[in-house]
Amino acid sequence: MTSSRRLTGRWLIASTLVLGGCLSAQQPVAQKPGVPGVQAPMSYLIPDAQYRIEANGIKGGPDWLAVTEDSVWTNSKGTDMVFRMDASSDRILAAVPVKKPCSGFAVAAGTLWSPSCEENVIYRIDLKTNEVVAKVPVGPANTEGGIAFGAGSAWMPSDPKGMVSRIDPATNKVIAGIKVAPGSFTAVFGYNLVWVSSTEGSVVSVIHPATNRVIAEIPVGPNPRFMAAGEGFVWTLNQRDGTVTKIDPRTLKVVATIDVGVAGSGADIATGEGAVWVTQKTIPVSRIDPATNRVTAQLYGPGGDTMRVGHGYVWLSNGREGTVWRFLPAKLIAAAPHSWTEDAQKTDLDGDGKLDLLVEDLAMFMPGEPVKFRMKLLNPQLGSKFTLKTTLNGKTVENEFAQHGDEWTATLASSEPRWIHYSVCVTGSTTCSKPLVVASPTTSVSYAAGKTKFVPDTFMVPSLPALGGYRWNILEPEILTQDYAALTHAVGRNGPMTMTTEEDYGELKRHRWEFQHLTSFAYGILTADGTEEIACVYVNPSKKQGYDASVRFLMTERGVKENLQPMLEQKVREWIKTSWPFSKVAYVGLDVSMSEWNALPDSDR
Repeated sequence: MTSSRRLTGRWLIASTLVLGGCLSAQQPVAQKPGVPGVQAPMSYLIPDAQYRIEANGIKGGPDWLAVTEDSVWTNSKGTDMVFRMDASSDRILAAVPVKKPCSGFAVAAGTLWSPSCEENVIYRIDLKTNEVVAKVPVGPANTEGGIAFGAGSAWMPSDPKGMVSRIDPATNKVIAGIKVAPGSFTAVFGYNLVWVSSTEGSVVSVIHPATNRVIAEIPVGPNPRFMAAGEGFVWTLNQRDGTVTKIDPRTLKVVATIDVGVAGSGADIATGEGAVWVTQKTIPVSRIDPATNRVTAQLYGPGGDTMRVGHGYVWLSNGREGTVWRFLPAKLIAAAPHSWTEDAQKTDLDGDGKLDLLVEDLAMFMPGEPVKFRMKLLNPQLGSKFTLKTTLNGKTVENEFAQHGDEWTATLASSEPRWIHYSVCVTGSTTCSKPLVVASPTTSVSYAAGKTKFVPDTFMVPSLPALGGYRWNILEPEILTQDYAALTHAVGRNGPMTMTTEEDYGELKRHRWEFQHLTSFAYGILTADGTEEIACVYVNPSKKQGYDASVRFLMTERGVKENLQPMLEQKVREWIKTSWPFSKVAYVGLDVSMSEWNALPDSDR
């Protein structure tokens, strides 16, 4: 929804709402800074949901993850619990007591298998009732490892000297013990075989379940700990040098070693959605293309522990913050460095059904600085002369594009705040691309340019407070339909609606850019099914002296009718007080009237 900065001149709402793993100790760790060229800050990734893991008022330390038919499970050693998360909302569905849950999960035979490092057993939790139905008398070989299920059995590395216990789910008894390389802690099942990594021996033992015999020992990278089977191969994450080993399950041979640059502890690897995913505590998200063996995207900063893929999402636990994130795989691609052409507007100028131009879809522009626009010509028959047509605050300007290799650029020499409407035209004609809109920042240029910090660079946006049946979403183009509809029903709006959908699209692009760059934070409150936006919350740098932040609200007619305001205000006040790094916050239109706020001296930031 429109930023509160723009609300004051168009409608007044002040009277209601203004509105991991341990590394083997015998080897030193050579930390590497990931893969250059594909990196962006972790803040650029905006999750679709955050789950707050806590029990009895104690913040949990979520770690392991397991995907079931309608849920995802995580554990929390500090609270002696495992938690069931709803796959389609941000709700915690159940918390089940497990003493010091550790060493991974397995899902099979209608139960979740959760090893306990205190009781040295495996809890079995019924997936329908969330009740513990059995305790299997087998313990894990290490607190950081993994249990597997396949060929009708559970497979648990159960002795650090090198032993895998095969467990019959019908009797909960060990039916075989298979000797493997010492220091083997993690097992996965895939391609009809059991794969067990030895962190100490830097090998993977391959067990054939028909014979319970090791049929191969495959040398891999140094100190492998966690593994994944999927996308046609078996993958090991090697903690000492931060590489990933790719094993062909047909030949039982290593076919590639991929440098991911994530050496060290606190890590995991997963497969799904056409990629291999790696997390590590200083580089929380890396994506590997399994076809090219290239790291295509990587985010650095705080936030990584364990990772799984399921229900169309990537799931990432962060034990230090007590949260689990759920995000669409495409969001990582969008957050990581990529060519402007991937987000460009695709244009068919002559109506023949073929693309003629790519026009850059700018996220925002900085007032007072020249604004550069780019295009790419796909149809040479259109000619070689093109014009940039821009309109800003009622003033229209035309500038010629200049060709630089396969790109064309044009510049708007200086700019004022507001919206720039722009299109690409064939020079001397009325043939133009569909207009796009780019907005100026919510904040001052000092904040937008990063010269003044609103929050620290390492700040992780806290998990969102629960709002009953409502859900949070950052203001971004993906909810344009809901956001624009909400504008027509905002409480206290003066006069007819004048903003276009294109202008709201520009606003939402800008809001997402600000969220990614930690300069301003804007949220929409949606109905449970996500089809309607009924309120907004804006957390911005203060423009007035004496405050370091301002919080504003916007409420729609439906929000007022459902009496959302009191609950939303109470939840946000507590959230800001306990989870954000501000010393003095102004709740404009609530604690400070609009007239009083406007009369305060302006900040010099």
